[in-house]
Amino acid sequence: MVSLVRPAEVEDAAAIAAVHVATWRTTYRGLLPDDFLNSLDESGYEERWRRILVEPSSRVYVAADGPQVVGFASGGRERAGEDGFSGELYAIYVVQEAQGRGHGRRLVQAVVGGLRELGLEDMIVWVLRDNADARKFYERLGGAYVRTQPITIGSALLQEVSYGWRSLDAIV
Repeated sequence: MVSLVRPAEVEDAAAIAAVHVATWRTTYRGLLPDDFLNSLDESGYEERWRRILVEPSSRVYVAADGPQVVGFASGGRERAGEDGFSGELYAIYVVQEAQGRGHGRRLVQAVVGGLRELGLEDMIVWVLRDNADARKFYERLGGAYVRTQPITIGSALLQEVSYGWRSLDAIV
């Protein structure tokens, strides 16, 4: 299979939504309430991604195995006013069966390129504290722990952790 990472297009919205819902259901099973995960709706996410994909301030990339989108990542300007960071990796998800093949690293590299296009020099990402696999991924990329804060998703009160890179050049 030919694997590539490319900028997402509006026509990718349905595929991104499908990956988004599928990955939330596998990644967050046991961390978020089942009723919340079961209520996720691809059509709602498709509309959301259609809006995001036409925003000039966002950078969205997809990973594809042949014609099938198996992952996506998005990033742009840091959204919460976190001191010391101007760029943010908003989301990155790869379907379970396509993990471990380098898609995640290539998606992060694509977002880094997009952040550079926006004139940004550093990056932060937020991840659920109990998502051990994702935390290890960011640590392998050279991310340094920044801080922890509470987050509510559905009816669940959780903790999220941020990792940061003071320079995009530090992402390995």
